[in-house]
Amino acid sequence: WRIGSRLPVVMGISFTFLSLSIVIATTQGMGVLMGAVIIGGIVEGLLGLFAKYWIKLITPIVAATVVTGIGFSLLAIGANSFAGGQGAADFGSAQNWIVGTVTLLACLGFAAWGKGYVKSLSVLGGLIVGYILAACMGMVNLSFDGIGVMALPKILPFKPEFNLGAILSIVCIFLVSATETIGDTTALTSSALNRDINQKELSGSIACDGFVSS
Repeated sequence: WRIGSRLPVVMGISFTFLSLSIVIATTQGMGVLMGAVIIGGIVEGLLGLFAKYWIKLITPIVAATVVTGIGFSLLAIGANSFAGGQGAADFGSAQNWIVGTVTLLACLGFAAWGKGYVKSLSVLGGLIVGYILAACMGMVNLSFDGIGVMALPKILPFKPEFNLGAILSIVCIFLVSATETIGDTTALTSSALNRDINQKELSGSIACDGFVSS
């Protein structure tokens, strides 16, 4: 129907939710956070279905700035991961820097000299190279101590609670997420498909992002 863009794009959770979600969950409980996300996702989904009435307000420069800002905000996370992960016993060790550097160079190499799918999947290629190197250096732990190999999902482990303040806060972040989705899908069609995105694809991607979140 009108939910989904039928484009080769992955819709995942946005980093922009993290800090606010932590605050809500730790001060008001996971139930309040779940309730706020359910409502916020529905709001974004409905905005997507009626995007033709407001989409012109989000110019390309606005979407690009939001996506770039989110990218810059991830630099600190990337730097910590590069060194082994915040709080790791071997944080900043030589082996972490070696694996991180090789992974980064592999990503850049695939992006610079790869063709077709190899170029498009440069990050995945870098991850595979880094994982193999980490395994060779004895850094991969495949044990399942205290963890089941398989488990059934728990349906609503937290009972949703609906707090107006939390809902309004999360809705604001969903508006940012919608702008990010506009930037992502527009960049995708431009760089991978060599054309402009159409109204149906843009509306469907925003609706999908919202309703799937709920």
